[in-house]
Amino acid sequence: MKNLQASLRSLTWKTKAIAAGDFSQNIHYLGEFSEAFNNMTKKIESSILEIKETQEHLEMIFNTIPDPTIITSFNGEYLIAYNQAFLEDTKFTNEELEGMSIKITDLYVDLEERKIFLDKLQKDGFVENFELHLYNKIREKKIGLISSRILNIKGTPHILSVIRDVTEKKIIEKKLLESEERHRLLADNAEDVIWTMDLQGNFTYISPSVQKLRGYTVEEVMAQSQEEVLCPGSLIYLHKGLERAIQSVQAGLPFQVFRGELEQPCKDGTTVWTETTVSGIYKEDERFIGMLGVTRDISDRKVMEEEILRLSITDKLTQSYNRLKLDETLEEQLDLSKQASIPFTILILDIDHFKRVNDTYGHQVGDRVLVELVSIFHKNVRANDIVGRWGGEEFLIIFPQTTLDVGVDLAEKIRSLVEKNHFDSVGQVTISIGVSTYRKDLSPDSIVSRADTALYKAKESGRNRVEFYID
Repeated sequence: MKNLQASLRSLTWKTKAIAAGDFSQNIHYLGEFSEAFNNMTKKIESSILEIKETQEHLEMIFNTIPDPTIITSFNGEYLIAYNQAFLEDTKFTNEELEGMSIKITDLYVDLEERKIFLDKLQKDGFVENFELHLYNKIREKKIGLISSRILNIKGTPHILSVIRDVTEKKIIEKKLLESEERHRLLADNAEDVIWTMDLQGNFTYISPSVQKLRGYTVEEVMAQSQEEVLCPGSLIYLHKGLERAIQSVQAGLPFQVFRGELEQPCKDGTTVWTETTVSGIYKEDERFIGMLGVTRDISDRKVMEEEILRLSITDKLTQSYNRLKLDETLEEQLDLSKQASIPFTILILDIDHFKRVNDTYGHQVGDRVLVELVSIFHKNVRANDIVGRWGGEEFLIIFPQTTLDVGVDLAEKIRSLVEKNHFDSVGQVTISIGVSTYRKDLSPDSIVSRADTALYKAKESGRNRVEFYID
């Protein structure tokens, strides 16, 4: 019996050590891509191999992002990493960059402009769509919209930046203002949708490329109301941005350029995400007469961002939520329960004698058991319940708006279903479950600790059972 208790204590200690982890990098965010990069480097995964594979996936995404993306030293002087789009845009080669230390300062047209950019970045921790004038390798001048975040790599601050080359867009906008005929010629042949709007909010011109973007003809779009052109949330967002811009004009200031991501309805019933830039149109006497917009399809980018986000919160093996997402959800659920006095209950589940499964049948069979187990969980929990892998063969389920009694009943249902299930190559597998519930004076760690204590009691009491924490 003493040997059995010692083994149980050892198993519990090892399980807690795996769950706790030791990853400590702290990285700020750059839009959706920086957030995923940070999450994937911070998240506590069940094995070093999974983390390595996930990092390789992110590196592949980093290198295939269509906009130039770079990591530089914190002072913005030295180039640390770059993607293929950066090479294509600057005309440098890998050999040239590897053979010499490229100082980023050499690429700035205006060092004062660089200083303003760095000051803003260091003050706010991020910069969005800051306009910079840059040189490429052959000293051609380019105009870029740079979005940056400060991130830590091995304890050292660096800068992660995505640069959108808007040189051609700027040239087009300038020429459109200079000549209506040239405007028509360029706009009619541009892949981006170019449009103009009068002060009453009516379209006065839309380029033919709108049909490729949304499926509607120019004539159909010209007849649409603003509510038909934009999805509700995007319409509110655009109105707020344009309201600020027009207020600037009314105050005798230049029109504040609006840049944002907008969702638009398509003729086939779907929607498309676009990036839209809106600037003011002025007559020769500097009288403000309307707005010029350039709209670009960013569907591929949004899909990539969503995939990065999904990877950052998903356990690679079981496709359930990972530890990082579970921690975030526990915090959110605790805040909600405190505000609304709504209970919630959690389960920590552990596979009984799982080491024996791996030792007898191999880790591949063990992995299949984990996947099948999660499938049972997902099929038998409610729509708003949260299932995730806590670490190793341990899982955590969050039951929102659930009392302890109901949580125990749900736990017993899950335990029974697992016991009755026939697992391929293994046969019967059982689980032990610890249950704890929300109390307003508890932290997320305390709630988890109570469930863990109950789980340990279930293990000590013979396994394949449900125990709950009692004060």
